[in-house]
Amino acid sequence: MKLMGLDHISLAVADFDLSVDFYRRAFGYQLIFEERDMAREIQSMMGIESLSCHLAQLTLADGPRLELIQFLHSGASPQARPLSAGSGHVGLTVENVDEALREVAALGAVAIGDATVFPEGRSAYCREPGGSFLELLEFNQDGG
Repeated sequence: MKLMGLDHISLAVADFDLSVDFYRRAFGYQLIFEERDMAREIQSMMGIESLSCHLAQLTLADGPRLELIQFLHSGASPQARPLSAGSGHVGLTVENVDEALREVAALGAVAIGDATVFPEGRSAYCREPGGSFLELLEFNQDGG
């Protein structure tokens, strides 16, 4: 198999509208596709007859698409941390982690833990208002 490239990053969210709004306002993502109550396709892909979803794809000028998906079925509950198998997050490079944390908090995001120092820079996890997770990364001036 030859890998052709990264197509998109997908995040499961608890509140579709809050998540779409957050990524658009916080990072300038543009909505390029939206479908509400998608059933046939998601039932086929997941093998669950009672499943449906709201799905959005967003893009920046450079980079892969960001897909936000709210699964709609009984018994669904949002996770408080991206620890469960199958959960995920999107890593976004920022100029200053502390400043970015303040800006996303003003839009309703909640920091998870502390901004942490690594040899290549600093990083912090957040949960945005709709329930998906993101990591804000600030690289050292020398690039690593």
